Amino acid sequence: MAVREVDLTAKELYEEVYEELKKVVGEEWVENDPMILIGYSRDQSLETAHNPNLVVLPESTEQVSKILKVAWKYGAPVVAWSTGGNTGGGCIPQRGGIICDMRRMDAILDLDVENMSVRIQPGATFGKVYVDAEKVGLRNVVPSAPASVSMLSNYLDKGVFQVSNKYGVGTDSILGMVLVLPDGEVIRTGCMSQDNYGSICVEGPGPDISGIFHASMGTMGICTEMVAQLYPLPEHEDLIPAKFDEDDLEGVANFLQQMAREDCSIETILFQDTYLGMGITMNHEGAEIIRPQLPRHNAIMYIGGETEEEMELRRAQCMGVIERTGTELAPEAMLELMKSLVPWERVFKIIQVTPRVERMTGCFELFWFNIPMEQAPDMTRQFEKLTRKHFADTDPEKSDRPYPYELATFYLQALEFGRSGMLEMDAYPNQGEPEGVKRGLAMARDAIPFICESGGQFDRPYGGERSGFGWVQSPMLGTYFELLKGIKRELDPYNIMNPGRLGMTADQAGV
Repeated sequence: MAVREVDLTAKELYEEVYEELKKVVGEEWVENDPMILIGYSRDQSLETAHNPNLVVLPESTEQVSKILKVAWKYGAPVVAWSTGGNTGGGCIPQRGGIICDMRRMDAILDLDVENMSVRIQPGATFGKVYVDAEKVGLRNVVPSAPASVSMLSNYLDKGVFQVSNKYGVGTDSILGMVLVLPDGEVIRTGCMSQDNYGSICVEGPGPDISGIFHASMGTMGICTEMVAQLYPLPEHEDLIPAKFDEDDLEGVANFLQQMAREDCSIETILFQDTYLGMGITMNHEGAEIIRPQLPRHNAIMYIGGETEEEMELRRAQCMGVIERTGTELAPEAMLELMKSLVPWERVFKIIQVTPRVERMTGCFELFWFNIPMEQAPDMTRQFEKLTRKHFADTDPEKSDRPYPYELATFYLQALEFGRSGMLEMDAYPNQGEPEGVKRGLAMARDAIPFICESGGQFDRPYGGERSGFGWVQSPMLGTYFELLKGIKRELDPYNIMNPGRLGMTADQAGV
């Protein structure tokens, strides 16, 4: 099916598309009012805002298929949108077109207790799934994101969890998917490739093509269903906090790696004081009050087991790592403080109930990437130098912290038994201040090439044409990038699916 060859102005084209989409979803579920469209024009990143021409809200895979067939016919760009929690510009419609808002498709279609899995639609949030899974003694992983975000989208986007040192990243928990390709055809992968497979681990059959869609940012199609893994919810649990001196980044990296290799905790993560303060208080004012009472670097170990004996064995393992690495436990008063602020036994759930970081200035300029754990200290120090360069508001000679603490922070997490680490370094320029935006963009122009050239790997290449991570990293990948462009051209020859992403311009995508 080729794009319709007619000479239409953009206004005329979208008038026709609007009429066709009304036939697909009903007049109530397609919108072209500018007052509505502007709400889809930006996210919490510094990416330039762009309005879509239309917004359509399907309620089924069949309707998504029909919507893409209409878009294919007219060559209209399509951007999938689930819960709108993106912080990297991934859902901003850079070339206008159609926003396919999946919020009506928010069902938990099945919860398989025996095989510990759940089948979900794009609008089902982490919080919604957590509530249902908890009732049967299971849990989904707690994301490094609010509980209000789409579980399906976060998994598909290689989201990092606070259990990634044990269970891997989001795509490692996917068992099967239903996807609608750019031409409207439907493909089923993994355990969903045949109706009689059930919720089991199936890769392939043969080459596992589902990886084409992992972290593809909606450039290869739209995922409308997913079967994802769930995990046991321990009967007994506890927290062990450790602390590190501000300059002891080598100690931090070594400790996290050793904890991951020992496999004795459910979750282990390193928070800086600002991060932890925002996580365990209800607002920014509370975070400012508690921050001075916290060590600069806080490692939180969440342990548990089916029995109290198992939990105590895990505790003994943790204490062994603490002793071997010379790590210092945080004061008991700190743990008591945390317990007084939140229901501590669910602290990693509570931390994610609200978008903590956006409370700072409304914007979240994040740089997150995978590196060998031993590189984390040097990368962090270089990031701090860049932050001083771009955000310094105080005299380094007269201040304990040469830039305001709230303008930069980081957290570090060991992945896959410590074979690598996920380092996230964040700044918080204000989108409402032109000077803050200029500083943030200048920071990105320095930080992204530095990270790529130093061996950091962005597994989610956010950003659009000439912006974000992809425009630097993707062209560095040589044959891999050429193959990626070839796959994009094959599946989406008219480049209608979220065009401009993955570091590919219109010309590179073959249109």
